[in-house]
Amino acid sequence: MIKDKKLFYITKTIIITLLFLAALYFENAQQQRLAVLISIFLVLIINSSIKYFIKNKTVYFILFILDSILIFLLEQNFRLLVNYFLHSFYIIILIEASITLSIGEGIIAGTVASVFSMIKFIYLVYFKFNISSFSQFIFFLLINVSIMIIAIFAQYNKTEKEKKDTLYRELLDTHKKLKEYTEEVRRLSIVEEKNKIARDIHDSLGHNMTALIMQLQMADHYLETDLSKSAELLDSSIKTAKDSLKDIREVVETLRGKLLLPDKVIQVLVDEFAEKTGTEIELNVYGKIIQDDDMNTALYHILQEGMTNAVRHGKAADIWIELNYGEDNVKFSIRDNGTGVDTINEGFGIKGIKERVKALNGNVEFKSENGFIISGFLSLNGDIPLRPVSNEYLSLKVCPLSDYRRYK
Repeated sequence: MIKDKKLFYITKTIIITLLFLAALYFENAQQQRLAVLISIFLVLIINSSIKYFIKNKTVYFILFILDSILIFLLEQNFRLLVNYFLHSFYIIILIEASITLSIGEGIIAGTVASVFSMIKFIYLVYFKFNISSFSQFIFFLLINVSIMIIAIFAQYNKTEKEKKDTLYRELLDTHKKLKEYTEEVRRLSIVEEKNKIARDIHDSLGHNMTALIMQLQMADHYLETDLSKSAELLDSSIKTAKDSLKDIREVVETLRGKLLLPDKVIQVLVDEFAEKTGTEIELNVYGKIIQDDDMNTALYHILQEGMTNAVRHGKAADIWIELNYGEDNVKFSIRDNGTGVDTINEGFGIKGIKERVKALNGNVEFKSENGFIISGFLSLNGDIPLRPVSNEYLSLKVCPLSDYRRYK
């Protein structure tokens, strides 16, 4: 469509008015015929003005056809068969139709205008067939066709440019939204990374600090009765402190993208915790262990937090742990014989377990029943390879101070 539609129609009205007055000047029409010509022209002006206000495309198209009919009636009431001033009206209609209508409608309206404009030349060739009349017919036919082609080609280019501009704006909007989305992902990633650091530090340090406190308490207890035993426990406390420092370094290495968990690290975790706290722990592992760092890291910290809570809050002496690797998930259970709780308060440790389980599309439940029970599962990715183990299942019983035995 035209950008300044009002200016276009004012200019068009002025031009066709001047052309009509020029045609009347040479026509020298009198009285009744003059009144008819002016009446038809006024209807043409009104019809043209109505098009400025019309929004309906179908009505707008019909008014173009009516324009051609009114111009043809004007020609029929002029004395001369070929009036070049009036023929200019058709050219104006051709241009207007080509730039204000769609390409398809513009071709139809332009064709109708061309047919009406060529009727007089067909009469001329029919009644006066010579090279001059035939040349006029061909010349004006070519002008009409050329105007239509040029105008339609210009309209096509304009439409394509508008499409490109629209696409460019959409791309800019998409780029802006993508940038905002990337920034939001980056922000959420930072928050998630902070939460991960907090969980890892809490799980590692909380676990070791619980063991360290118990060792120091036991060393203090044996200080007056058994110095050698107290010294042994102090040495073990120093080792625990060093292990805590090692765990912090492992957290940092994990954040740098390095692997945290070696093979059978869970067995070592249980063994060391039993040794440091004097707790008896039974570990049962079934199935085939997966080779996935995220899964193993989650299990490691879940077991670490579960054992720590059992000793720290439940004062448990015995802990039973079971891991069952299936085709679709890994089931875990941590049960102790501690004091249990009347009301389960969701502290940082339980929140950390829930977050790790949720991150792997699993589920977890907490129960206080003859002690405390943590049970749930982590979902497996079907593409994760399984690491075969020599036994169909491994059962490990860990007793205080490294007095442990393996059995099936």
